[in-house]
Amino acid sequence: MAAVFNVDQKLEALKMEIVRTFDELYQYLSDRRNCILSRLAKMKEGHDKNVELEEAINQLRISKDQILATMTNNLVGGLLDTMKQTLDRNIELRIAEKVKVDNLEFIEFRCYSDKIGKTIAEIDLFEISPEYVRRENPILKVCKRGRGNGESHSPRGIAVDRASNEMYICDNGNSRIQVLNTEGKYLRSFGTDHLKEPYGICLSKEEVFVTDRAKESLVKFSLAGQFLKKTGSRGNTEGRFTSIAGLCHEAGLIYVCDGCLRRIQIFDSNLNFIKQFVHGELIHPTDITVFSDRIYILSQSNNSIHCYNRDCTLHNIIQLTGQEQPMIAAGFFTIDKKGNFLITDNTANEICIFSPQGVMKHILGRGHLPYLCGILLDNSDNIICVNGGMEGKGCFQKY
Repeated sequence: MAAVFNVDQKLEALKMEIVRTFDELYQYLSDRRNCILSRLAKMKEGHDKNVELEEAINQLRISKDQILATMTNNLVGGLLDTMKQTLDRNIELRIAEKVKVDNLEFIEFRCYSDKIGKTIAEIDLFEISPEYVRRENPILKVCKRGRGNGESHSPRGIAVDRASNEMYICDNGNSRIQVLNTEGKYLRSFGTDHLKEPYGICLSKEEVFVTDRAKESLVKFSLAGQFLKKTGSRGNTEGRFTSIAGLCHEAGLIYVCDGCLRRIQIFDSNLNFIKQFVHGELIHPTDITVFSDRIYILSQSNNSIHCYNRDCTLHNIIQLTGQEQPMIAAGFFTIDKKGNFLITDNTANEICIFSPQGVMKHILGRGHLPYLCGILLDNSDNIICVNGGMEGKGCFQKY
């Protein structure tokens, strides 16, 4: 069934760009979002659709008026007049559009407007973020299951060599690493003699680091695929793992998620254990990355991102909100240049995009990405992901 978009998803994108200047809008728009989602859910179930539509439209107008009223207290009137006229005109023109799904009629609200975005950008109030709008369908999809070159079975983590823009993929079911270009063309593979179930992967300028779920180990290769070193086994002492998962490389250190033991273990580039850190609310960490001098960890079981300082002290916990249902099968994530989180969610088979504050902004691939695993942004800011695909096929997709 096609996704039903509502006005609040678009208001949410607007709201997140002005939140630093207008903090008071945050709670108000969150409440409006939940209210409108609730009403649209009733519409989808077929209860008093016409009445619900009218009430939802009224909520849109109220939300618009509240935004303008708040901004009036902070900005020059002449700028607001221009924005108000544009909002009035476009909301009335684009208030609702009927969409047929399985012979039933639903209402798809559209608040985003190119004209609104252009006007707001020109008066420099805040910036619309359209980078993920209209990316619902992949621009490239390569699905081949098997053991041959370019074929895969249950792919997991994925990493990019920024110098060559080559993609390194954990071909879990075939116990190897495959290297593809950004068009999905096979280049080479390696690791079958040293890997059983490769799961997470990251790169330095000269080396490849891989976590092996079956052997509970951390393995190092050269970029060309030469085996260099391996460490770890199943256990709970330092340097050993229980449900090893995602990892990242930063400033000569390897940060590894040790899932069942709720900890992050840190190694140097020669795979020597350095230290570990644990936090009571960090439940089943599955992936980790470093961004803007802080360490971000995806906590699968409590729907949150944990942010740590470089000295491994907790900075804050970002609760992920705005989804129709909490993510209970989030596996991998990446962070874009603006600090938004792109998270693979196997609860709903989709890519969820959250603001730096943890509020849902956009959804990609809803229902079309079964067993979605690795995700990254390439040098052109295309989203690259791998998933089990329909009928168990291994899929390499670009958005």
